[in-house]
Amino acid sequence: MVQVINSKTFKGISPNELMEATYRAAENFQVRAFYEAKNEILKVGKYTEEDFFEILDGMIDAETERKLVLERLKGKEPLVLEEIVKIVKVFSPDNVIRDIIYLKEQGYIDEKIEVKTKKVIKKIKGEEKEVEVKEYFYRYQVKDLPDNFIEHYFEPVSIVFEAEVCCHCGWCSSICPIDAITVTADTLDIDKEICMKCGLCFTVCPRSFSIEQALMNIKKLDKSLKFSDKINGYINAYSATTTKNEIKKVRQDGGIVTSLLEYLLKNNLVDAIVAVKHSDDLWKPDPVIVENLEDLYQTGGTKYANASTLTIIDKAKKYKNIALVGTPCMMNAIEKSNLFPSGVPFFKNIKYKIGLFCMESFPYSGVLAMIKEQFKQDFTKVTKMDISGGKFIIYLDSGEDLRVPLNEVKSYARPNCHYCEDLTADYADISVGSIGSGSGWSSVITRTKKGEELFKGAIQDGLIESKSLKDVKPGQFLVEKIGGIKRNKCKPIDLKNK
Repeated sequence: MVQVINSKTFKGISPNELMEATYRAAENFQVRAFYEAKNEILKVGKYTEEDFFEILDGMIDAETERKLVLERLKGKEPLVLEEIVKIVKVFSPDNVIRDIIYLKEQGYIDEKIEVKTKKVIKKIKGEEKEVEVKEYFYRYQVKDLPDNFIEHYFEPVSIVFEAEVCCHCGWCSSICPIDAITVTADTLDIDKEICMKCGLCFTVCPRSFSIEQALMNIKKLDKSLKFSDKINGYINAYSATTTKNEIKKVRQDGGIVTSLLEYLLKNNLVDAIVAVKHSDDLWKPDPVIVENLEDLYQTGGTKYANASTLTIIDKAKKYKNIALVGTPCMMNAIEKSNLFPSGVPFFKNIKYKIGLFCMESFPYSGVLAMIKEQFKQDFTKVTKMDISGGKFIIYLDSGEDLRVPLNEVKSYARPNCHYCEDLTADYADISVGSIGSGSGWSSVITRTKKGEELFKGAIQDGLIESKSLKDVKPGQFLVEKIGGIKRNKCKPIDLKNK
């Protein structure tokens, strides 16, 4: 195995130390599995030879760096990530944070959670009251391991599906180098005959291990961001609506997602968009690649049944720049693969990530059953669905609308959604949803400079009008309230005991 070390990454490391770390990195099971399957990977054709070596080199660089970070932390007391970054100055803070989380998963580092309580003054229903709040401190320490320690092997992602926590985003199937994984909205299958046991599918899965601590600490390095423990880091929050009549005809709420995508297409900022549209089976969404406005308008409106949108990302590889529209779990998956295993994205053409607010979704069978059992209606008569004011609403072709309390339809939702803590798509460039804004408007959270520029560009082009989310009722208060509820109700994932 030949590796050309990135001299910029390892500047300041002695040749002997670098050689030893690289040797140990080459023993990593993911590196070896990927390298040894080169012929099979290139035969499938998902990755070119140039792609292959870029991914492989990135994996070895990252593993080499992790081994060097590990050496610098041996014998240290448990430290928070902020303290570790100050100790390991030879690498960028982003990389060090990423390395610590992955070293924990590889079995080299212990994570110790310290809980403290403090009293703060909060305004509750107009009155200031003293309440106790919990603070969590995550500390990391290198384990005292035997000389014959073997780092953890990552099982294929079927372990997540079998534990019934899979979100069916489909990302594992897109990145799998040999197309061994097939994902639908309800199923996940791995061809064991060709699976190369590289563990990449497990690494990038949003349900395998959490990246919350990594990304929260990385985002806090950006001093331009505001932070909320309920909706994470962001630049600004708005309430907005489309100005375009064609979009108003197909919109769910404010028509913002469609307006943003139209702006991207018209200004040649992307060549294609990955989203979902209604399939031939009414109310069943299908992932789709969109190249023009006519097809774009067919993606308008919310689809309450889940779709494995990320299964077609590899099919969009031929486009230079794409935008992706997806739920929080999908944004998590993409961001996770930008961190692990190496920081080298599997698909570099994803330029814009537009996230959708999501409390939970429904299986297609659940949508049909809900309409029949709760509303006593034929699903072919339904023209639109919505959630508002604590009610699930269906609109009929007769012009009538029917409402059922959300609590009465929750049993139809996917139980695996209850393992997600993210309401507002924390890891998107820009997040959009109805919560907090009035009828015909959407709440918008810009999270990256790119997302803020996209939103401002659509306003300048006259596609959108907006105001601060803090200036509307119930506004950001409600977004954060419901975001906090989802985080608090999120079920923990423990694959080891499943």
